[in-house]
Amino acid sequence: MLAPLTPRSVDAWLQRLRSAGLAARIDFWSRQFFDAPYVVDPLGEGEPPDMDPPLDFCRFDCETYVETVLALAFSENLQQVETWMDRMRYIDGIRDFRYRYYTMALHWIPGNEAYGYLEPVLFFPSGKVSRRIFPEGKWAPEHRGRFDQLGERAPRGIAEVPYNSLSQLLARQAEIPAPALAFLVGAPLPGNPFLIMHMGFVLDDGRGKLVFRHASRTRNRMRVEERPFGEYLRSLYKHFNDPAMPRRPVLGLRLYRIREPRR
Repeated sequence: MLAPLTPRSVDAWLQRLRSAGLAARIDFWSRQFFDAPYVVDPLGEGEPPDMDPPLDFCRFDCETYVETVLALAFSENLQQVETWMDRMRYIDGIRDFRYRYYTMALHWIPGNEAYGYLEPVLFFPSGKVSRRIFPEGKWAPEHRGRFDQLGERAPRGIAEVPYNSLSQLLARQAEIPAPALAFLVGAPLPGNPFLIMHMGFVLDDGRGKLVFRHASRTRNRMRVEERPFGEYLRSLYKHFNDPAMPRRPVLGLRLYRIREPRR
């Protein structure tokens, strides 16, 4: 990990990495935040109703870790990093709480696919989970409040997420491209609009082995970390299928190869 990042040091590293390939840039930046603490929803607009900063290199949740690393990997200067953060996090790139993406399946994924850097990867046979999303639904209070804040910009429609099972991905690790983005797909829950439970990077460790880098919310971890990809898949199966501690079922992962974006 580098010394604490400052605007000047970030700009300097962005300049040095201009000629590096995309995989190398993602590898470099994703390493810089190892052991940074996991904090729920650490970014905001720097003004009410969310006074958190729009960019923070010191703390992350799973989504902001992915966004920050990709914004750095796609940029040549700090101004571009800020632009990319707005593109990834907001409808039409408008930094406003009322425009912030809310669900992965209907907001974040299609919004980011529009920039051309996400290429779906799906092995057959595959599964698919779906649910109807509409603001007037019987959502839990925290979700209903967010739908009300978004108003006409709230996600609505049929959310569908294709996925591959954990066992299938374990058996086909050699075919998984890197760098890739992995979304953890969960079974639908009453009152909860989210089908995506978690996200992180699938990367090559430089020795031909896949690793999973993410901001972990698991108890006793709660930090940015790296784990062997196969080990991570097995831990998901064990953690979410323990009959002694029933949890939301994990169906599998939705994978996307990461490409250079359209500028």
